[in-house]
Amino acid sequence: MVASLPPDPRGGTVEVRAGRFTVDGSALAYDVILTRDRATAGKPLAGVMQFIVAGETARGTETTVSLKPVAISVGSHESLRGSVPMPEGFKPRQTTIHVLDRPEGKLLGMRVMYVK
Repeated sequence: MVASLPPDPRGGTVEVRAGRFTVDGSALAYDVILTRDRATAGKPLAGVMQFIVAGETARGTETTVSLKPVAISVGSHESLRGSVPMPEGFKPRQTTIHVLDRPEGKLLGMRVMYVK
């Protein structure tokens, strides 16, 4: 099933193959599929997934917020589902997914997606 997903246009050590983002109250709900090259995917890679979200504050001002990083472990592929809290009243428009080796660390993969 994962093989039928379109490749990540940016490539990278970890590829963001698919994602779906929705608002769940004051949280950003996510479903994300990450993959790694089978040749390097023998041992799971530990890291974090960071969402940088563009949208409007409760007062209507355009801004970007970085949400709390989510710890991940990626083998050849991982399907991740969860939610992260957003500032009260924030209306997200799009999110940039950063996959990092640690918080504020080396970028391993990224992709920009719309929030529905």
